[in-house]
Amino acid sequence: KANQAVTAMAEDGEEKEDSGGAAEDSKPIVPKDMLVTRLNDSIAKALEHGKVLEEQGPSCLIDAETDAIARSIEVAEKETREEWIENHGIHDEDGRARCSFHFCRKLFKDKAFLHKHLLKKHSDQLRAECAKCHDGPMMATWDSDTCRPVPPVLLDCGSKFGLVPSAVKGSDQPSAADPEPELWRKEQERMAEADRLHRERMAAQRAAEEEMRRQQEEANAGEKRKSNFVDPDDMVEEKVELSFVEVVAPPPKKKKKKKKSLL
Repeated sequence: KANQAVTAMAEDGEEKEDSGGAAEDSKPIVPKDMLVTRLNDSIAKALEHGKVLEEQGPSCLIDAETDAIARSIEVAEKETREEWIENHGIHDEDGRARCSFHFCRKLFKDKAFLHKHLLKKHSDQLRAECAKCHDGPMMATWDSDTCRPVPPVLLDCGSKFGLVPSAVKGSDQPSAADPEPELWRKEQERMAEADRLHRERMAAQRAAEEEMRRQQEEANAGEKRKSNFVDPDDMVEEKVELSFVEVVAPPPKKKKKKKKSLL
């Protein structure tokens, strides 16, 4: 009923979309969010799976192949349980039964009480034994799966990159791609980008130095022109500094001798 209700809602939505198709064509297409897209895909898969289950009938839970595997596992678990209970009991001649676990060794009146004891007190060992019935179908499903949920393997890519994880792909012949060529390609791209940035920085530095030198030359030329210009209206008070540190006195003048007259 839930699948029918979801299908009816989807059909009503399709009819509304068909009726308003002309109006929607004129509207601009708005990009959907990633979460909305994933939800839409999940709803579409659920509707498709519901239709398949409705066609197959109420006896089918997932699909015919999976249901057959589940039934075979149930039969194997039942046989394993009976065999396990039979193998873990020691029956005496007088009809009494004893638990065969070395850490238990309890004695019971008959095997019916022993069976209850094994199912109640040693259920962990029984579940572990029944879990082995799932190994075969699980391994078969794992072998047929192209995207196996296995951890990546570590590949030695030399001293430059060391151990690099690589995903395992393939079902019949699993293999892991060598990541070293891709790593070298990315390393070359990184080195080329670093070299380009270095050249751009050096060119920008040289341009800045050239601009600074040009501005300095213009400033020096302006100062020179300013120093050569004399403004007659600009009264500049000149200051003269006198220093008496090394003063040399002039020699005294020689006195002239007066000539005596003979008269």
